[in-house]
Amino acid sequence: MTPCPPSEAEELRRPGRWKHGGIPVIGLIGGIGSGKSRVAQGLASRGATIIDADAVGHELLRDPEVRGRILERFGRGVLAESGPADGEGRRWGSDPPLDRRALGALVFADPTARAALEAIVHPPMRAQFRRAIANAVQDGCAGLVVLDAAILLEAGWDDLCDRIVFVEAPRPERLRRLAAARGWSAETVAAREHAQWPEDQKRRRAHWILTNDAGADRLDEEVDRLLSWLRAWAPAGDASTPVPVPAAAAAPTRLGHPAGASIEAMSLTDRMLPSPPATAARRS
Repeated sequence: MTPCPPSEAEELRRPGRWKHGGIPVIGLIGGIGSGKSRVAQGLASRGATIIDADAVGHELLRDPEVRGRILERFGRGVLAESGPADGEGRRWGSDPPLDRRALGALVFADPTARAALEAIVHPPMRAQFRRAIANAVQDGCAGLVVLDAAILLEAGWDDLCDRIVFVEAPRPERLRRLAAARGWSAETVAAREHAQWPEDQKRRRAHWILTNDAGADRLDEEVDRLLSWLRAWAPAGDASTPVPVPAAAAAPTRLGHPAGASIEAMSLTDRMLPSPPATAARRS
């Protein structure tokens, strides 16, 4: 058997103490354009297994059963146009793939349509998340699992997680990043945000908050602090043990964080510190 390489997150393993067994599952959420995926990358470099909900959702759109159900509900107007070859020389012929842009434009403009799409794709996405978590626990190499999902709370996937981390950045900075990376206007961002819970509501559900407005080096430092906190507040008993909370805590911990972090995917889409932060907070 090939031994697992050492990782900075391996001390998080506490056999039988987390919801899924030996390693914690961290739900990673954040405002659109906050740099959530950069935080996930930082955790991956420290030994975490990352489950990218956007990637899982995109893959499901290619599943014949899911594709068929979407066509039955939304019609062939959500298919990529056939005809001239695309930039890679492919021709779709009579079996074109789903056009994610067309589908996204439809569901973000209509809450009923969005609910119908979620009813089709969310159950198999959740099943895939559970399989990926189980595989990571069985493999035993990861120090933690990160479920990177913008709509984690809205979809109810937070019950798969031991802790929730919220990544935030000032709105003007997020708008600047989105305009530069995707050409999105403020109106486009607002429409996407309208399909999600308000940020204040998400913050209140988080155990830890990272503020992404101080540069990539600072982000790395704060990812280390997050790992330190997770180690210090790992449950000492069974999976139902609550997160210990210092008496002075009144809100989730806020950490300075990075502008310059890479912008999160937008489709469907450690060094031990001496002690944990004194303001780690209870989930509301």
